[in-house]
Amino acid sequence: MFSLILCALAGSTLLQPLSERLEDAVYITGSFIQTDYWALTLDYEQASGTMHLAHPNLFLLQYSDITGRSMGCTGSEVFTVDPEFEEILVYSGSPTGFLHILSSVSEDDCTIVSSTGGDSITVIASGEFQGGVSEITAGYTFSDSLPFLFATTDVNGNSTSWSISDIQISDTVPDIFSIPDIAGYSTVDAGTI
Repeated sequence: MFSLILCALAGSTLLQPLSERLEDAVYITGSFIQTDYWALTLDYEQASGTMHLAHPNLFLLQYSDITGRSMGCTGSEVFTVDPEFEEILVYSGSPTGFLHILSSVSEDDCTIVSSTGGDSITVIASGEFQGGVSEITAGYTFSDSLPFLFATTDVNGNSTSWSISDIQISDTVPDIFSIPDIAGYSTVDAGTI
């Protein structure tokens, strides 16, 4: 079933079960497969690992392709650990996490396309979002409102998508949402690059 409607009317309604589930959960972890696409070069890259989400606006992606590679948000800063260059890049300013991006769907005028199949729904919001994002895709199951897909596409056509599986929920948040202090690594303010 496909529907095209104004975001102001239905975006928050279609994403509400997923947003509420993520907001109510204290801590969520699961496996992910990340696919990056660069429109200019038509290149794809895939990586996988473990995802961690918690409040407020905390996330950590621990990649399994390169030991020690990770990306996360402390709630106030986004960071990337790059073992190849032994650097930790820190992006100060307004952090963006999965909940923040989902909540932006109801802030601007946009169009929504949704498709359902069996126990799942996929919602695609197109418009002008923060950070140059032009499209946000979220997929979740009706039965438990847990995500299985999240993707963003920017105004240049570059995209990143995460297929999510093996989700577990806990009432305890592990102490993992901080910028790591790794001997020999340089911490670099990404705004100065």
